[in-house]
Parts: sequence; structure tokens; C-alpha cells
Amino acid sequence: MGYIIMGYIIDRNVLNFWTEKEKRLEGAHLLDLCEEVLKKARPVWTPFLGQALRDWLEKILKREGLAFRSEGGVPEAERVRFLIAHNVEELAEIPGAVRILKVLPQDPRSKLEHRQILGSLLGLGIKREVIGDIRLAEKVCYVAVAQEILDFLLSQWDRAGRDLIRTQVVENEEIPLEKGEERRITVASSRIDAVAAGGFNVSRSVLQELIQQGKVKRNDLVVVKADLEVKPGDLISCRGYGRIRLIDFSETRKGRIAWNIMRFTPHK
Repeated sequence: MGYIIMGYIIDRNVLNFWTEKEKRLEGAHLLDLCEEVLKKARPVWTPFLGQALRDWLEKILKREGLAFRSEGGVPEAERVRFLIAHNVEELAEIPGAVRILKVLPQDPRSKLEHRQILGSLLGLGIKREVIGDIRLAEKVCYVAVAQEILDFLLSQWDRAGRDLIRTQVVENEEIPLEKGEERRITVASSRIDAVAAGGFNVSRSVLQELIQQGKVKRNDLVVVKADLEVKPGDLISCRGYGRIRLIDFSETRKGRIAWNIMRFTPHK
């Protein structure tokens, strides 16, 4: 099934790529936005997208000949918005639609946590799709948000969990990269259960149980098979254990596989 719009065909069969119902619905919405660009000849912004959706959308945009640019607001952003347009010239004329809020606790002794920040935003009735990366630093937190909710947050967001907070828009401030620890692990294979177990320092059986519980993701997709092969650049997250980024690998003399990884501490 497809839609013929101004000479283009948007093939909805590409939605078969997704096995998760939620991702399929998100993908359908992104195709609707592409259709809007083609039908109304005006640029549109997508919601914030994780790595899996953005890789999928980028292939479609290239295939359809649509121009696009991505924006995450922070260095090496994991969640980004796409601006989609007919041509590159249109992209250059449109300002960014991601803003960065600097969040500080009113009590200087408090330390903000990721779950406090995200939970308080969702508690205001804000959808996850308009929130980008949440980056923690010493006694401060940076949050990427969609331009369209900025004024609401500045006037209504004054608490994160039990902590009173104050927010301000970041202008010309260097935002730090997320801190991680580079490590080298040696595993028997490049199956996700082996690599993730080594990266999170748990047994392989424990990691397989976490997969069965739906707590492990690769590139923002829930992992359902323990024998899934991983590759450099993959981001693996495990609820309660944090995230690891796979950098590169080599084979050892004993036939095992040595991976260089970056381990990010768990968000509390």
C-alpha cells in the first residue's frame, strides 16, 4: 500500500520493519510528516527520535529525495529532531527548534537525578517525544526540549521530585559531554548476552534473564533474542545498570573477542 503524492510514492510496507507496536505507530506518524511535506510543500519538524527511528527515517528520506537536517541541542546527542523539507535551501532558512534548559536545585546541597528530571516533566503532562537528552553534570542538569514547550516549562516547571528547582535558557554555554569510563572486555562471542554481560559485569545467565524481562535495549529497541549480534557503534542499555557504547573489537590469540567499550554510569 502506498500514497502517490506529487510524483512520490510513500510505501507503507516499510512499517513492517518494526515488530514493536509502539515503534510501528511512531513510524507511521513519521511517514505522515513526510507526506505533509510532499502534499503541502512546507517543512516540518519531527519529535525527538532515538537512534533506531532516526536511522530508519534517514534511509526513507534519502530514498524519497527529501532534504533534512538533525538537531539534538547537546554534543553527541542520542535523541534528535529532524527538519524535513523539499530542498536544502529551505533548511537553511529555518531556525533551530531545540532549546536547552539549565536546571539547578534551589538547595545547593541537593543533587539532581535523571529519574527526578524525567519524572517531573512527565508529571506536568508533557510527552516524552518533546524531550531530548537529559545530561547530568556537577550540581546542574541540562535538558534538551522542543521549542514549542519552552515557555510552558519556564513558567510551570519549578520542582523535580522533592527538590525545588530554577530553570534558565542556555545561551552560548559549553555543555559537557556525558562522562563515561572506557573499558576493555574479552568475551567468547559478539552475541549481545555475552558482550552486555561483560560490559555490565554480570553473569551471562543474569543478562539473559534481564533480556527476558524486557530490560535490555540496543539502539533504543527492546532486545528479544539473546543471540543478537552486536557491532561497533551500538548503544546497549539495561535498566538499573546503565549504558555501554561499543567502540571497536579485535580477535585475541586465543580466539576470543576483545571489545573496547564506553560504560556510562546508571541513571538513578
